[in-house]
Amino acid sequence: MKSFRLPVYCQLFFALVVATLLASNVPEAKADGPFRATIAITESIQPIGAPPCILVGDISGTGQAIQLGRVTIVSSDCINPISQTEFSFASNQLVFTVPNGDQIFATYSGILTTENGIGVISGGYLIDGGTGRYSQAAGAGTVQGVEDMSTGKGVVQLNGSFSY
Repeated sequence: MKSFRLPVYCQLFFALVVATLLASNVPEAKADGPFRATIAITESIQPIGAPPCILVGDISGTGQAIQLGRVTIVSSDCINPISQTEFSFASNQLVFTVPNGDQIFATYSGILTTENGIGVISGGYLIDGGTGRYSQAAGAGTVQGVEDMSTGKGVVQLNGSFSY
């Protein structure tokens, strides 16, 4: 019986094709764990004067986040008074951008309580997608922070879960 043997370059090419086909069926590794971020923010508030948003706050900031490193954020939130010292706020999109340009999308809401010109922020966030390696991002947690109402400068902390 005569044996058939492919040249070495054909064997290597065939092995590469098989390895590529097998690797395409392997699910991408995901990171899953805690999410903590500390962000220095600046907020500019404009009165709208009518529902659904009496005020609109445009927010930008920079900070550090576990699993992400340095991040920048942008958001716009709807603000409505509850009383003279309490306000509800909600955003339909907070965008985190990481150094390579990938983005993570989140929403948040909560209460801002003011006393002596300082706003105390308390609320929650929900991560619901992104771009690039974060296209399947998910997570949820709390938002806590403070803001100087005369300058719009403050610091917020997010604590919760994160997977992608």
